[in-house]
Amino acid sequence: MRLEFWLIIGLLAACDSGEKPADRLSISRESAEGFRLLQQGQPGKALALLQRAAEKDSASMEVHYNMGVAHTHLKEYAKSIAAFERAVELAPENPDAHFALGIALGVEHRQRDAAKHFARAAALAPDRAEYHFRLGEARQALGEVEEAVAAFAAAIRVDSTHVDAHFLRAGLLASSNRPEEAEQGYRRAIELDSRRADVLWELGQVYMQQGQYPQAAEVLRSALELEPRNTHALYLLSQVYLLSGQPDERAEALSTFQRLSAAQRHFKQGALYAERGATDEARQALREALELDPDHSKAQQKLAQLDKER
Repeated sequence: MRLEFWLIIGLLAACDSGEKPADRLSISRESAEGFRLLQQGQPGKALALLQRAAEKDSASMEVHYNMGVAHTHLKEYAKSIAAFERAVELAPENPDAHFALGIALGVEHRQRDAAKHFARAAALAPDRAEYHFRLGEARQALGEVEEAVAAFAAAIRVDSTHVDAHFLRAGLLASSNRPEEAEQGYRRAIELDSRRADVLWELGQVYMQQGQYPQAAEVLRSALELEPRNTHALYLLSQVYLLSGQPDERAEALSTFQRLSAAQRHFKQGALYAERGATDEARQALREALELDPDHSKAQQKLAQLDKER
């Protein structure tokens, strides 16, 4: 969903990003109709029209760009890369084309190539926070920590409310043994979005690293208020209680962690049995999951689905 969202943003931007109004008027009827269908979420029909438009106007960046978007929605990523590469060839100074190509390359795990195009997009449009952010993600995937930190910082300079940029930058700082800076980043992310349990448990780990156990326990309990079945936060909280000398609290947190973890294992086993057509075994595993965690909504739904199919 995130991928398609940003490509739609690029799709709309492409219409304002290089061709003069007079040029746009000459784009074939198939291209205009294809663009409309893309906006309506009909990529298959759009692609057929856009391919005809490309035959008539092979030098239109918009046509190839929108073909790339259509292929992306159809999960034809190799074809989307080819279309976006052609768009870049036709409009090398268009940041949206570089950004879209970077997105498609990233999906195909070609992070180094993706980083190249994200960097070019960010250089061409330095006021677009998402370009810097995506560059940071690619650098992080490549293990280029300092470069990723710098890219996330650039995204934050453009948009100080970019929660994910604060979050990922803080994570890199924490892993680089810079806990004070990481703490600041996580706290800023929480200020921006107090419903992010993942930010809270990461902040809890930073407090643990610094031996600030009361603060760690506080934010981990807050995370569990948001996601009561979050086994990662439960385990961390049990460790905090162990390190801070609270055996009773630790025992309770650890017991809950073990129970919910076992329920999740039974659920995954039940789902696997269901995929293989072993419905009796699937039902048994799902019932065992619900015995341990009666409010496991996915287990409830899967069991109800299997019962309905009997």
